[in-house]
Amino acid sequence: MKKIALVDGSSYIYRAFYALPPLTAPDGRPTGAIYGFLRMILKLINDLNPEYIAVIFDKGKITFRTKQYEDYKATRKETPDELKQQIPEIKRLLKLFGIKVLEKEGFEADDIIATLAKKAKNKGFKVYVVTPDKDMMQLVSENIYLLNPVSNIIFDKEKVKEKYGVYPEQFIDYQALVGDTVDNIIGVKGVGPKTASKLLNQYGNIENILNHLDELSPKLQKAFQEAIDRLEKNRFLVKLDDNVPLDIEIENLKREKIDWESLIKEFEKLGFKSLLKEIGNKEQKYEKKEKSQRTLF
Repeated sequence: MKKIALVDGSSYIYRAFYALPPLTAPDGRPTGAIYGFLRMILKLINDLNPEYIAVIFDKGKITFRTKQYEDYKATRKETPDELKQQIPEIKRLLKLFGIKVLEKEGFEADDIIATLAKKAKNKGFKVYVVTPDKDMMQLVSENIYLLNPVSNIIFDKEKVKEKYGVYPEQFIDYQALVGDTVDNIIGVKGVGPKTASKLLNQYGNIENILNHLDELSPKLQKAFQEAIDRLEKNRFLVKLDDNVPLDIEIENLKREKIDWESLIKEFEKLGFKSLLKEIGNKEQKYEKKEKSQRTLF
């Protein structure tokens, strides 16, 4: 079964930027996020070795969610200028590695990933969604896995159940109940992860919980009654759109030949000495493999 990795580029960038001390190129440009990002991508390729791969980014702040609810993600801080400067370079280097970069105006990276994951699964691929974002747990199903690059844990349906107490198909309701301060999604007062998973295991979904409010404690009854309208909004914000119109097919995401010459030049400009050494060794191995393959014909 062919493997495809769908990488949440935005989460990779932020992790790389904040995980490493500030680094600069010989010309003074900031390079910490670039270096950290490439390290993570190289580790992913070495560990997973997917035949197909794409890195997906958000594009712009206006999406179908913010058009309907202006307060969505309103509490998020602005991207630091030092990080903004490095994003175009990251995208250019990914293309030199033969990796497709995808983004679409009006949609979040998560929605593009959801769409590609469904398409790839339907074509018989084993899909790895690479992100630390727990919202994406809702995508996990047969042949769709979530690979958390921070913990290096691969989540299947049972692993999601073990971690959160609910199955992936209940995760939208779980997040709607619990809320998400990062995205400015306000959950039900007094309902944390344990209570949410307990209620969903007992009643299955939010609709059934609301239909059985009289069975809950007075405190929870009041909390749900106050949150009824908000829960519908929360589900809308949390649920991923897996029907984003894309002008690319899964077969187009196959890893292409690496442009070694251009990569070496870029790494020299950036001052990435350790990466220069590593890709030099990889290039030699790659060329030997190519030559040995050619002798067979």
